[in-house]
Amino acid sequence: MAPAEICKYEYLLDNKFFMDIDGTDVQRGKVRARLSVERKPASFELKFHFEGVVYVPCDRCLDDMEQPVETDARLIVKFGREYAEESDEILVISEEEGALNLAWFLYEFVALAVPMKHIHPPGKCNRAMTSKLKKHAAKRTDDEDGDFGYMDEEPSVGDDPESRDIDPRWDSLKDLNVEE
Repeated sequence: MAPAEICKYEYLLDNKFFMDIDGTDVQRGKVRARLSVERKPASFELKFHFEGVVYVPCDRCLDDMEQPVETDARLIVKFGREYAEESDEILVISEEEGALNLAWFLYEFVALAVPMKHIHPPGKCNRAMTSKLKKHAAKRTDDEDGDFGYMDEEPSVGDDPESRDIDPRWDSLKDLNVEE
């Protein structure tokens, strides 16, 4: 059996790449993508490694923030009669076409590496926006750095609902008792 044939490629995904893709999640960044393609008897195995930064809006102040990304991904490409995505990792392309445009896959792998929550580190959010958020928040905090910690926290399992501050507008509902 002949040794496996492996080809290596490197791409720079820059602002132009992200603008040309026109994706909604990531529109700017600088990410280095390394790809190794190994030819197997019935398929090609593509292994990706991504490393760099993308710029996404902060969920709190809406200013752009730098988000580091580093991830690995894998794609198995087979030949068949027509294009089909058999799973997240297995792709069938037409034997007649015999080519694969990787641009959208590169974008998707980077976008999936971005965390769901994009928030500046404490004290780095836009001061004007955080002061407006504090002014209109239902529950206020006196953090000097503008970090709204309560927005990030989920109640823990042992939290007593009676011990939390309750908006006085809800007091009249206490007397309503719905019985089934």
